[in-house]
Amino acid sequence: MRKLTAARLREILGAGEILGDPYRSVTGVSPPEEAAEGDLTFVFSKKWLQSLPQVRASVVVLPYIEGLTPPSSATYILVERIEESMIRLLSLFLPSAVTLREGISPMAFVSPLATLEEGVRVYPFAFVDDGAHVGKGAVIMSHVFIGRDARIGEGVLLYPGAVVYPGVVIEKDSIIHAGAVLGADGFGYVESQGRRIKIPQVGKVRIGEKVEIGANTCVDRATMGMTVVGEGTKVDNLVQIGHNVKIGEHCAFAAQVGISGSVRIGDRVLMGGQAGVADHASIGSNSMIGAKSGIAGRVPEGAIVMGSPALPHRLFKRVQGALTKLPEIVKRVRTLEKALERMKDERDGY
Repeated sequence: MRKLTAARLREILGAGEILGDPYRSVTGVSPPEEAAEGDLTFVFSKKWLQSLPQVRASVVVLPYIEGLTPPSSATYILVERIEESMIRLLSLFLPSAVTLREGISPMAFVSPLATLEEGVRVYPFAFVDDGAHVGKGAVIMSHVFIGRDARIGEGVLLYPGAVVYPGVVIEKDSIIHAGAVLGADGFGYVESQGRRIKIPQVGKVRIGEKVEIGANTCVDRATMGMTVVGEGTKVDNLVQIGHNVKIGEHCAFAAQVGISGSVRIGDRVLMGGQAGVADHASIGSNSMIGAKSGIAGRVPEGAIVMGSPALPHRLFKRVQGALTKLPEIVKRVRTLEKALERMKDERDGY
């Protein structure tokens, strides 16, 4: 179990002010509500900033606040950028996903026509087909399938059960989680005489550098050309990305997003869970798509939209607010209709 002192944590951060005993040590990390003696935690929500005495961690990292005095049981580390500090320190407690030493397990199949560079790890029961190229330091875990002529970049990590179809390209330092499927056929058919005829899907998939693809996510190959996920984009679990989709750089899509074929998505787009995008739609850079939104047509650059069909978020909130008044409005309309009916009867002499 790794033991780290507050002084060492501050040294790793390269900045920050220690309040309390710099030699107080931690062996684990927990959220503030669960932290106990020996834990490191991070406090930046208003709730916990107002309840610091209730935090039982040995070391607490938090933003600069004037006049703080830590209890005798804790040490505080005050930092300028709490989120960046949390990312750096959490990585110290990350269990290693890689346990196999460099080399190829004798229980894996690697084609003699495949190329593996220095430092590649291939776990038992993985399969690497003819013509595949695996870059330096990549990790291929158990039950991964890498198809013919696929290209796996330097430092790529493929978790168990990931499937990389023939010709798929994954660029350096990307992470593909368990059960993800890259390069399955796009969903393309034409109707002929009452039957669905499959359109051959002869394109490919390219995953950019430092992309992360979540567990059980699917990225379909293009009908022709390339389906692209741009550099630095992060895709959650259970996401569907259709054929010929082009996704820009540094986007983030939450679970159960569905993107139909031939969609164009710019850079730094955020999409909430279960959002759906119709085929041939386009979403401009720096846009935000709310959870469960339905997108058809064009979303302008920098827009924030919500709802199905999607509306500008301010209009959506007004519409939702009006919906809560709908029962009362219906009641009033019926009352007015009855009053008008009585007036009509009186006018007509009934």
